Amino acid sequence: MKIEHIALASNSERESDRFFIDLLGVEKIRNFMVSNDKMKKFFNVDDAHNFIRYGKEEFSVEVIVTNKKEQVKDRFTHSCIVVEDGIKLLEKAEAMGYKTIKVPRDKDSGYYLFLKDSFGNLFEIKES
Repeated sequence: MKIEHIALASNSERESDRFFIDLLGVEKIRNFMVSNDKMKKFFNVDDAHNFIRYGKEEFSVEVIVTNKKEQVKDRFTHSCIVVEDGIKLLEKAEAMGYKTIKVPRDKDSGYYLFLKDSFGNLFEIKES
């Protein structure tokens, strides 16, 4: 079994591009609209939505751009991204104004690293 993609929400295609392309360095693969009748069937939402697919190598995410201004309220759900240098990524994210979390590990050196996008989606960062 394999996860083909994860799906997240955002309020802005521009902000999603900034996070996924400028910060994480992935590519925008395609944009597509999902009609209100399909959105109703899939998610019980009666509005058409723009979907954006980003990806690189074995990473693929689908962002649903919503006009609802609420942000993520779930505190625990997150995705985990494996990168070469987590500290460097968090430094770049902080410079770009994103919220980062860096907690020292109890038994060994290093840190637990997390990063939030502007919508509130939470990403755990691990190093390869």
